[in-house]
Amino acid sequence: MANDSIKQIHLYGHDFEYAEIEKIPFSKEVRVQVNYLGYPERIGIGSGETVEKAVENTVKKILETTPLDAAKILFD
Repeated sequence: MANDSIKQIHLYGHDFEYAEIEKIPFSKEVRVQVNYLGYPERIGIGSGETVEKAVENTVKKILETTPLDAAKILFD
């Protein structure tokens, strides 16, 4: 995520970075891209009714499927 719109957030004991990537037409949904802070590869894309909800939904999905320890092994 190399973009000025990248923001950082701390959720569920982990640091993440996220960016809004699109507003879904004809819907109130917003899509976001979320990564563990500092990792170069895209880890999760998700959606929600607000940017905050989309980030929370995506972080939950990431933590369920890609624990931080697994991501560290991939990128360290």
